[in-house]
Amino acid sequence: MHDQLQRDEDGFTLVELLVVLGIIGILIAIMIPSLLQARVPAEDKQAETVLRNSLTAAKAVETADGVSPTQANLSTEEPSIVFVASSTNAVANNRAVSVANGTVGTAWYLILTSHSTSGRCFALLEQPAATPQFQRVDNAATCQADQFTPAVGWTAKWP
Repeated sequence: MHDQLQRDEDGFTLVELLVVLGIIGILIAIMIPSLLQARVPAEDKQAETVLRNSLTAAKAVETADGVSPTQANLSTEEPSIVFVASSTNAVANNRAVSVANGTVGTAWYLILTSHSTSGRCFALLEQPAATPQFQRVDNAATCQADQFTPAVGWTAKWP
């Protein structure tokens, strides 16, 4: 009889295992939204980093070559980034940047954009002898450099 009682007390019952699995399930359900929310800043930072690297390439072109940066000379300067036309959507996780350039009066400008997988569009404006300017558009369906103009909506940092 003593052996019978000892065998019955070994291990866990099915009810105990189900309770533990239920608790683990509840904890996972609580954590998933928090983990998903932590991805958004990382995705946005990726777009910002691609644009900052593109800005470094633009300044190198401007300084070394003495010309305004274009899609072609940026591609030569920074081959790890895919520079696309101003009417093309540029996705940051593909290391892509949409490039628009032009002139206002006698000064050139360069607009670089990249689309975060979080849905935000980040834009950067570079002009000679001026500090870079920034814009961010939330819930953007596309992110193309020709959607921005050099005169409207720029700030000293990304919002």
